[in-house]
Amino acid sequence: MTTRSRGGLALRLLDGRALRDITWCGPAPTAAVMLTGLSTVLAVWGLAYGYALPEAWRPSLANEGAPVIPDFAAALAFPAIGAFILAQRPTYRLAWLAVAGGLGCAVKVSMTTAMLAAAASGDLELAAALRWPAHIGWVIGGVLLAGLLPLYLPDGKLPSRRWRWVVPFAIALMVVEIVRNLVRPNPPDMSRYPWPEVIPNPHAFHLFGLSEPIRLFYMASMQGMLVLALIAFVVRARRGDALVRRQIAWPAAGYVLYVAGIVAGPSFWLPAQLGVIFTATSIAFSVLKHRLLDIDVLVGRAVVGGGIFAAVAAVYLGVSALAGLLVSEYDSLAGLAAAMIAGIFFQPLRLRLRSLVDQAMYGTHGDPRRLARRLAAEVGAADPMRALGAVAEVTMDGLGTAGLAIRVRDGRSVEVGREGPWSREVPLVWHGEPVGTLLVGPPGARHFPADYVERLIAAAVPYAADVAHAVRVSTDLQHSREHILATREEERRRLRGDLHDGLAPALARMAGTVDVAVAGLRGAPADTERLLADLHAGMDQVAREVRELVHGLHPTYRHSDER
Repeated sequence: MTTRSRGGLALRLLDGRALRDITWCGPAPTAAVMLTGLSTVLAVWGLAYGYALPEAWRPSLANEGAPVIPDFAAALAFPAIGAFILAQRPTYRLAWLAVAGGLGCAVKVSMTTAMLAAAASGDLELAAALRWPAHIGWVIGGVLLAGLLPLYLPDGKLPSRRWRWVVPFAIALMVVEIVRNLVRPNPPDMSRYPWPEVIPNPHAFHLFGLSEPIRLFYMASMQGMLVLALIAFVVRARRGDALVRRQIAWPAAGYVLYVAGIVAGPSFWLPAQLGVIFTATSIAFSVLKHRLLDIDVLVGRAVVGGGIFAAVAAVYLGVSALAGLLVSEYDSLAGLAAAMIAGIFFQPLRLRLRSLVDQAMYGTHGDPRRLARRLAAEVGAADPMRALGAVAEVTMDGLGTAGLAIRVRDGRSVEVGREGPWSREVPLVWHGEPVGTLLVGPPGARHFPADYVERLIAAAVPYAADVAHAVRVSTDLQHSREHILATREEERRRLRGDLHDGLAPALARMAGTVDVAVAGLRGAPADTERLLADLHAGMDQVAREVRELVHGLHPTYRHSDER
């Protein structure tokens, strides 16, 4: 559905959430929309009216029977995509290349039909005049879309300053080819001419026989620009991060399909047209950083599968051939041996190819093995609580998420990055015992496909579970120590009170009794004997109190003293 927004229309989802405000007001989007409409009208008219011409003058004859040329698909797709991009990024130069190149293709399609219509009606002079804008549109559309546009993907800039020479070279190439076509001589051989009559060139000039070499140079240069575009994709993929690789992956795939169809000839122009449409559509998602599809998953699995098939087939055929030479009379055993050897190589080869593909597409930053090594280093370098925070940071960095949290079952937790909302909860289990939860936040700037994230999480979970368990053990140990210290202090206070209130007064009385006994030894022996008996009884009482005091100690306190 659509709703009004400031400055124009905004496309929204059915539930009212904004998909992205797309404003079509302003000079750049308005001009792009008008040029898109003009391009669409010219292309559709050229195709429809071309089929209404007499059979001998239909455009398909010049295309070796191909009903629709790739220029028609480019005329419909690229201006619309350019206008869509300009509606969101009005100053984006790459979008204007798409609009201008698509318009050039539309002019080529429509002017070619108009030229043939004039020639079919007998007006060869008008046909000759229309041939020039048709060729100009063909040259501009081809150079801009097939040559320059791929060089500016996805950020609207060339791969580096060393590529600046390509732009003036492309402009010079267009000028030379347009001038050559303006003054090219009439074809001397009618056997290879596709039309019933020659459309004369009123400005024909022989150019000292250079017209054909210049044409061949132009065609070779265009093929060279196609190769340069493919090289630019490779350069950006090697220098960029995972996000850049994802941005250029789909346009590169469509471009390769287009180039393959063009090189194969008119019989394969239908795949070339699909490549044109696919390239144009994916450019919009690439430039606007929308995640169209997990192209890296598709490419990765295709490379791994193709590599495994080629390698296993080579091993099987090689072993079969060798065994056939050595034991030619046992063909069945040779085939069985070849199958067994190929099976032995299957799993190691698959793991190795997947590792190489992951490293090529995502670099070493998100490598599961590298992530595991980083986590192992953090786990062994700090105490459990600090290691918990370090593991959370390393895991968030490896997964490329905007936030991450680890919650231990004892209530402790560590959060890094952006806080919530959590897109996924992964239980942490240590030897069958639940110890916590790993909370994964939304994807950040670096986005990995789902199956690759699964491998990263699988590599990180054991270390997070180990640290969570260590935190729980450390917490239990700390609580036990605190309990022991509290119990010890309580027993000390009780012991202090018992000594002060019971044993100390008894010892003081006994000391007084000894003094009195010593003083009365000579004068009153009977009294002294009685005092000594009382002293003995008091000492027995003190001994009993000491034993009671010792037996009354807390067991934990008593055992700690014994140790």
